[in-house]
Amino acid sequence: MLRINKNIVFTLIFLLVFSSCSSNNIAPNQSGKSHFLFSPKEPTKTSTKSDKISSIKFSEQGKVIIWMHGTKRPAIPGNFNCNDDMPPDSLMQAAIKLDISLYYLCSNATDGLEKGSFIYKRVFELEEAINDFNEAGIPSKNIFLSGFSAGGWTALMAASILPDRFNGGILFAPAFSGPRYETTIFPVWRKVIRPKQINEISKAKRLNFLVFAYEDDPFNRPKDLGFLLNSKTSYPKIVGYNCNKGHFTYTKDCKSSETSSRILTFFQESEF
Repeated sequence: MLRINKNIVFTLIFLLVFSSCSSNNIAPNQSGKSHFLFSPKEPTKTSTKSDKISSIKFSEQGKVIIWMHGTKRPAIPGNFNCNDDMPPDSLMQAAIKLDISLYYLCSNATDGLEKGSFIYKRVFELEEAINDFNEAGIPSKNIFLSGFSAGGWTALMAASILPDRFNGGILFAPAFSGPRYETTIFPVWRKVIRPKQINEISKAKRLNFLVFAYEDDPFNRPKDLGFLLNSKTSYPKIVGYNCNKGHFTYTKDCKSSETSSRILTFFQESEF
């Protein structure tokens, strides 16, 4: 009898949690495809669990954050299952508080025969998503980018390749060319490809980004991203600190409350 009661209690708790998530329009993880993580409201009868941007009709005042995950092994097909590298709580909270939809853009882009080309492929995937959001009613000025590692680097490259197609972005540990300790092992990445892409990013006419970088990150420390700070405008801005969590600090942020505050300030200062 006691076992039955425990099962009943467990079931009731599960139903309460599930219904609570549903009422906030937060979609569960969906492996292998792009999908909405959060949408403040559903203007049509279509569920936000749909992976199709066109399934939701937004107003001109609608806003969206496109989240881009990292890339583990760009030389290996099927290198990502789109269940990892989820946005941090600080970004999710900002999206909910400001009524901004949050969309997970899934990518399995690989290098193929050209090293580093996966970044450009990811930019083209992003462009398609932006086009879809524009067609769904969201103007480019209301589209924001966010991402971790290679996802963040993709956003930086997009500023050069896709000018005026989005407002700005929140980036966490942007990187793509491997850790610094592999420089002598795979020199082409950090000595040839990385400088080439930095040169392209530096040509962007606008870099409206808030960047979180970590002093103990083996990929890019704050000073390794100093090339972004040539602008005389308020942004880009690099926030650097050390939580002793390395590249994945954004998931266990020892300064999460300050991170949340900075993210909210960024959105409030961005012109809609």
